Amino acid sequence: MKRLSLLVLAASGFGAMPLVAADDGVWRDCRTCHVVESPGGEVLARGGRSGPNLYGIAGAPIAGDGNFRFYTDDLRAAGATGARWNESNFVAYMSDPDQFLQEVTNNPDAEGGMHVQLRSGARDVFEFLQSLSE
Repeated sequence: MKRLSLLVLAASGFGAMPLVAADDGVWRDCRTCHVVESPGGEVLARGGRSGPNLYGIAGAPIAGDGNFRFYTDDLRAAGATGARWNESNFVAYMSDPDQFLQEVTNNPDAEGGMHVQLRSGARDVFEFLQSLSE
């Protein structure tokens, strides 16, 4: 299994604030839309804001980021089932988001709105996100 390598950059001087970023092509794809930012506002992995913050995703309810307003109705329906993100369903979602939602919601037309499929490396991404949220 390929391990994500982490690059830790610490600012020197007054109030050094560490920034952790994935030095790996897998996070490069994720960061186009997602950031990992702690509840205190510390950016742990830089990224965009068009997708939800992925801080604390391990064990969190599906479509559970209350600050993100753009979940699809189908992703919200999956969340309404009480499902929570775990390694297994995260990997299934990343492999084929629409198929995952179709199975969870029993809606053959369900769509997730995410336009990336990650056929390999999703476990590494989940472990990386989990490590940033501990």
